[in-house]
Amino acid sequence: MRSDGNHLFFDGDVGGDPLPALAALHNLIHRSGYQDIVLDFRQAQRLWPAYMIALVTICRSYRSEKVDFEILLPDDRKMAGLFVNTNWAHIVSPEKFECKDDRNPKHMAARQFLTAQEHFQAVDDSLSLILGTVPGIDRKRIKALEWALNEITDNVLNHAQSQIGGVMQVVTFPKRGRVEFFVCDAGITIPRSLRSGRPDIKDDISAIRAAIEEGVTRNKQTNQGNGLYGTFKCCEVSGGEFTVISGLTSLRHTPGHLHASRNTIPFAGTFVRAAIGYEFDHLLERALVFGGKQHEPGFDYIERHYENDKDRIEFVVRSEIAAFGSRDAGKIAFTKIENLMNKGSTPIEFDFKDIPLITSSFADEVFGRLFVKLGPIRFTQLCHFKNVDPTIRALIDRAISQRMRVSI
Repeated sequence: MRSDGNHLFFDGDVGGDPLPALAALHNLIHRSGYQDIVLDFRQAQRLWPAYMIALVTICRSYRSEKVDFEILLPDDRKMAGLFVNTNWAHIVSPEKFECKDDRNPKHMAARQFLTAQEHFQAVDDSLSLILGTVPGIDRKRIKALEWALNEITDNVLNHAQSQIGGVMQVVTFPKRGRVEFFVCDAGITIPRSLRSGRPDIKDDISAIRAAIEEGVTRNKQTNQGNGLYGTFKCCEVSGGEFTVISGLTSLRHTPGHLHASRNTIPFAGTFVRAAIGYEFDHLLERALVFGGKQHEPGFDYIERHYENDKDRIEFVVRSEIAAFGSRDAGKIAFTKIENLMNKGSTPIEFDFKDIPLITSSFADEVFGRLFVKLGPIRFTQLCHFKNVDPTIRALIDRAISQRMRVSI
């Protein structure tokens, strides 16, 4: 990263420590007096979410100081598409770049949240994405991921006093068995917030370390103090990574190593990266243990959105699937359905109301594969259908028959 006049240039591999770029941005605005900043990414070859979420959040905060930003997108078409489709461009310059929240069923675009409703919706959309893109994840692991994401995003609204709320993004890495949460705000920082109610914590390094300990909070009357601790434990026990940058402090965990340090450049808020290995079998049982007791989150995402009074998952096809004409859409649907079945233990009722037609490739990718995976007896026990058009039923039957012939 380099600067020239009111331009900041981001070349090559744009990642690593975001603090030098934020210091340069601060100097251009508060020392040089520029109110119009050009972020030049034309020579960028790779963009990393952790770096970009921190950068766009602080840029969004500067907009409240009447600072205008112009973004020069990467010359590389793939990187330019990534910049726009992740909402990084929209968060910095919403007048020029439209919101991309619902454009890609495989990836969660960055999202700003200012209210409790926006926060809940962002978390729910993230979990829907995880269910559809991460194969083989059971109910307990989904509960642990939901709990962690809820906690670190809720901290923004409850503690940060951030005028822009928070910015979050969720990225899944199925080949690596990992999901990463990025949450950032432009608020009062963890050390300042925690020390305001804990005069026994004497310095910022002690505060950032205490923040990931069990039961540490600025106010025991209103908070349990387990949010960052539980999220950190999800990362630690699963072989993942955990990073916090807040004010003049940083805390970084990699497997077997935890280090807290004082920065020379301040971060005007808090950034959290939680990288969790979701393939770890006992994620919930090992990570969410408070006061020596295992915590089982109640009224979770699946219970709220899918369970009905028949102890089945109710899968309303029109609400769940954006397209019925492609094999790719079928692959996402299959992954979500398999996950909702919770390792073949929970029956699903498919409601095809208002669905006039699906393609044969979609029927094969979802129901043909399910039949082969479960076998005829388990398929009959677990898969129930209602409001199915005769044409759709025929397509599903045909997909199953063809799969049976191939498997014989």
